[in-house]
Formats: sequence, structure tokens, C-alpha cells
Amino acid sequence: MPSLPPPLAAAWSTASAVVERVIAWVTGVWDALRKRMPIIDRIVVALKRHDEHFGGAFAAAMSFRTVIAMVPMLMVGFAVAGFILNAHVDLLDHFRQSIVDAMPGGLGETVAKAMDSAVNSRTTVGIVGLAGAALTGLNWISGLREAMTAIWGGRVSRNPILGKVYDLGMFVVLGLGFTVSIGLTVLNSGGVLDWLLVWLNLDYWHAAVVAFQIAVPILAILILWPLLTFVLAKVPLVNLPLRNAAKAGLVAAIAMEILKTVAGRVIEATSRGPAGVAFGSIITVMIVINLIARLMFYATAWCATDPVNAGYLLNDEKSDEEESDDKASVDDEPAT
Repeated sequence: MPSLPPPLAAAWSTASAVVERVIAWVTGVWDALRKRMPIIDRIVVALKRHDEHFGGAFAAAMSFRTVIAMVPMLMVGFAVAGFILNAHVDLLDHFRQSIVDAMPGGLGETVAKAMDSAVNSRTTVGIVGLAGAALTGLNWISGLREAMTAIWGGRVSRNPILGKVYDLGMFVVLGLGFTVSIGLTVLNSGGVLDWLLVWLNLDYWHAAVVAFQIAVPILAILILWPLLTFVLAKVPLVNLPLRNAAKAGLVAAIAMEILKTVAGRVIEATSRGPAGVAFGSIITVMIVINLIARLMFYATAWCATDPVNAGYLLNDEKSDEEESDDKASVDDEPAT
């Protein structure tokens, strides 16, 4: 490589020295800041553990599994709605006419016919949805458990049959808890909250509106807090005490409620145009699902890097078993 002319070489040397000094200064300031503020050091260590144990890849996988698991759960929801509407014919007629009036052209009649078909086949839809929810739910909770356990340090062997039964029960509990939480977030949205206040005859009272807007998110957080604390402590195979995950569960609950509220506002804003109706809500839901998955894995990494929980870190039992099996197979090979 030809050497640079003396003026350029001197300028390059000076610039390199300046860059090195700046890097050294920034590194020193950052190290001093981490020593002065332990919370920053905790965040850095948690982020490092999250990345080293493939938290981003696990979040992407869980986003896909969540979307797949939502389909049979929506089928169950439609079946329940079908039983309710079939028992209240006046409500069914009102709901059907509202759809016809809201949709442009003949689209309303098409959607209304589809709704009638769903109501008539509610039993079949419900049975298929329950079966699908059981299968996809097991896949979802198994993926979540595997990811969170990996962030704690590895994989753990357990009884496959009892494990599936336990996973199915946990999926039902978590599904009910998150459904209530999402329902409270929807309740706090503009249209639903206005309807509720009118139904309660409180729409004229401004203080009631403000009280509902403040109380509903707080109630949602109070429901999410023990739920997420349970997830962080009991979903990974570490048997962590609930109190050791309480702080992380509270922070995760607040962050999740903020995400859900922002997502509701975005969906409401993007649903006003035809393009937003077609794609806005779907894209928003996909992004929020991925962010919530990342949030849970960041919270798991935070718990795993807490000095109080150092005794609960795992060794990869399956990796040790695979190594011992490989060693045994090598020992069993005949000498040539």
C-alpha cells in the first residue's frame, strides 16, 4: 500500500489520536457513571444477558406463536358471542342492522350473512376453537417457558406428560388474566368509555369521566402486576420465589399497560381511513405483540441478573446429557 503524503499522514495521525482520546474519555465517563449509579450498571448487565441468550430471536418466535394461538381463541370468542346473540334475538337484530348500516354498498349484507352463518354454527366453531386453543396454547406456553428458562442459563429436563398438563392449566390462567387486562384497556378507550358513561347516566359529570380514565389503568396494572410476577417467577423452570420477581413484575405491568394504551390509541386513529382499516390494526397488533414479548424477556434477564437470584441460575442439563451420551457413544465404538 503506497504511503500517504507527509501532510496527509500528519493529519491522519492527529485525527486518529483525537478519536482515541475521545473514545477513552467516553469510556471513562461511562465506567464512572456505572459505578456511581448502580441502576445503570444493572440495566447494562441485563441487556447483555438478554442479547447473549438470544432474547431477540425468542421474541420473534413468540410473536409468531402468539399470532397462531390467537386464531382458535378468536373462534372461541365468536362462538361465545354466537350463544349470547342467539339467546337475545333483539340484540342480534340490532347488531346485524348496525353492521348493514355501517358497511358501504352490499358489503354490509355480505358481512351480516357471514355473521348469521357463524351464529348458526356456533357449536362447531366453539368445539374446533377449543381443540385448536389447547394445541396452540401448549405450543405457546412451551415456547415461552423454553425461552425464559434459556435466559436463566439453560434447559431443564422434566416429566413430559405432567409438564403438558401443567402447561395447559397455566395457559388457561394466563389467558383469562390477559383477557381481563385487555378488556380493561378497551374499556378505557374513547368509544367504549363514552357508551359506558351514558349507560350509567354519568356522561354529564366531568369528574366521573376523569375518575374512570384514572381508575381503569390503575386497576389494569393491579391485575397485571401479580399475573406478570407469577409469569416471571413460575414459568421458567427455576422455582423463583414470587417476592424475588415482584419489582420486575410491577415495572413490566406498568410498561405493558402503557403499550396497550398506546396501541389502542393508534388503532383508533388508523381505523378512520380505508387503508388503516385494512392494515393499520393488524400491523399495530403485530408490533405490540413483539414489544410485549421483548418486554417479558428483558424482565426475565433483569431477574436473572439480580444478585439476590444468583443461586437460581441454571446449568444446561440437556446439554450435559447430550455430552455424556456423545462420550458414551464414542467409548462404545470398537477400536480399529
